[in-house]
Amino acid sequence: MDAATRMWHDEGVDKERAMQELKEAVEDAIKSEPQRRARLRAALYSATNSGIPQKDLVSLTGYNREHVRRLVEDERIERGEISPTKRYLAAHPPTS
Repeated sequence: MDAATRMWHDEGVDKERAMQELKEAVEDAIKSEPQRRARLRAALYSATNSGIPQKDLVSLTGYNREHVRRLVEDERIERGEISPTKRYLAAHPPTS
């Protein structure tokens, strides 16, 4: 966090160091993306099951209705509630 703060406030940071920090930040974001997405899917799933209307989820997240529906569908697939769809299989090819 200290390095990220320095990037915004320290005019003395050289380009090489700034590029290294950016590279590390991008790598960190990529690594944490699956966990953030899983948390979002689980939260939307729980909200949907608790009776919160989809329009409220759309308003809160800024996603459109179809995106919310797909995230909830993906969570249901992950939980084994429904079979994988063609869309899901295309995005998550089986590993062998």
